[in-house]
Amino acid sequence: MSESPPPPPRAAEAAEQLIEAVQRLSTARTIGDVTDIVKTAARRVTGADGACFVLRDEGMCYYADEDAVAPLWKGRRFPLETCISGWAMLNRQPALIPDVYLDDRIPHDAYRPTFVRSLAVVPIRSIAPVGAIGVYWAQEACPTPTEVRWLQSLADSTALALEYLRSQTEAGDAHAMANLLQTENAWLRETQRPDRDGLLRMCFLTRRFEVGGCWVPVEALLERWFGLRVTHGLSPEGVAQLDRGEPARTAAG
Repeated sequence: MSESPPPPPRAAEAAEQLIEAVQRLSTARTIGDVTDIVKTAARRVTGADGACFVLRDEGMCYYADEDAVAPLWKGRRFPLETCISGWAMLNRQPALIPDVYLDDRIPHDAYRPTFVRSLAVVPIRSIAPVGAIGVYWAQEACPTPTEVRWLQSLADSTALALEYLRSQTEAGDAHAMANLLQTENAWLRETQRPDRDGLLRMCFLTRRFEVGGCWVPVEALLERWFGLRVTHGLSPEGVAQLDRGEPARTAAG
């Protein structure tokens, strides 16, 4: 039984580039890290003359970054419905176009100032895509099925990296909010607590306390000033009171 022939040099190199990119994406900590890794890997994996990293920004395609032999559309926005990257996101499938001037999905006016003749675009995440990766050639070309799979694998890894960044941002926001609330509560407790020698008014009927112009129950007062959470129980005196048939007296009246 004969062994399978080794892959051609460019295919082996492209596979190594993909593996390296996936490993680097797993440690990316900023959106800048992600775009740098993806735009470079997309070109190398497909042998393209240019690559763009596109993010979905509500109803627009935002061309966040690029790596190309000449300028493309970095920093520009196009409506999802009139952009091939938007088509890939809305249809959740790759777009392979050998000649951009023979395809009605292409906004030709946006391509005439560029070197682009052929392109391939894959969505980032198949369910509810959050962006797209586009690669471009100056001459008429079409990526092989293997190259398209590699590009989609890169997009899938990109989706995981973006999701990680989103979760970290949310966790950081929640931590910051918790710290802010803790600081604010401490400030309130200190600023609204009466002086030791001062008097605190209590309603003799409801047993509520006047704090800052509001009448609050003792439970709220203890939590606001001292950070104490109150739970209720029944003391021996309370049990005796119930045994005598006396009405219960609570902080509410």
